[in-house]
Amino acid sequence: MITVIAETDHAALTLPTLECVEEARDVADGLHTSVHVLLPGHELDDLASALAAHGADQVTLVEHAALRQFSADGWLAALEPLLQEAAPTLILAPDSGHGRAWLPRLAARWYAPLVSGCIQVQVGADAQIELIRPSYGGARHEQLVCPGAGTVLATLAPGVRGVGIPRSHRHAELARVTPDLDPTAFRDRALRTLPADPRTVDLSEAELIVSGGLGLSGPEGVEMLRQLADQLGAALGGTRVIADRGWLPTERFIGTTGKIVAPRLYIGFGISGAGQHISGITDSETVIAVNTDRTAPLFSIADLGIVGDLHQIVPELMKQLGDESGAQ
Repeated sequence: MITVIAETDHAALTLPTLECVEEARDVADGLHTSVHVLLPGHELDDLASALAAHGADQVTLVEHAALRQFSADGWLAALEPLLQEAAPTLILAPDSGHGRAWLPRLAARWYAPLVSGCIQVQVGADAQIELIRPSYGGARHEQLVCPGAGTVLATLAPGVRGVGIPRSHRHAELARVTPDLDPTAFRDRALRTLPADPRTVDLSEAELIVSGGLGLSGPEGVEMLRQLADQLGAALGGTRVIADRGWLPTERFIGTTGKIVAPRLYIGFGISGAGQHISGITDSETVIAVNTDRTAPLFSIADLGIVGDLHQIVPELMKQLGDESGAQ
């Protein structure tokens, strides 16, 4: 059995969760086994059909009022007994803040291998599960197997696989569990989760991304880029170095140590292209690079490169977009 740990955001399944379910479906088909999804939370009935449509054979709703908001202690207490009983070959979860908070503790308790940030899980020779993830800042891919491990834990990098078309004819066996939890024993708890700015989406799920680097020259340049992103209906991102300087929120930087993205269109302004940043955007469908330095590494992977000053190009682009909008 392959078990997926599902996650929700404001009462909706996250796209990385659906990616995990589809990846698990492919692995399960190779092993001739089933996909079991554990969905912790509260009042979850409406979400089971979507999990089935993306490949789940069984869905267990792990419901408790204390699980309405995420708690690493709460998830560990609620899910460990169910996982222990099921003894799956593979436990797969999104590579998210939730997964990073509680899965390592489960792996430590079980003395089980945990492979994080995978970009693919596949079935190899002798029905061995093979886990593939980037290494050396994305310059290489490593292929890992864990022979002799009863259960392997893994997290899947969001945005790499993408989400396929749901198959509405699929149905899953549904179960409901109410764990015996003591919320007063939780050492961590979330009071509430605030919705994202409606002008942006999580970078790992964004279809269009406008991104900036040191060439922006300061917070004023970031604000100019934000206005362009608003005109394009795009999410705003950037490099780690400008996040470290406080020009951009830390959750908005792109790269192997930040967000790995796979948008339809990625436009990079004033970004030279460090290895860890490039490895975070390699699955973008189309990359456009704008830089005054024609030798910038980002040009090597760009579908379209523009050698020029972004401080001249961005205002002109916004003007053209404004003129086009006014003409319609």
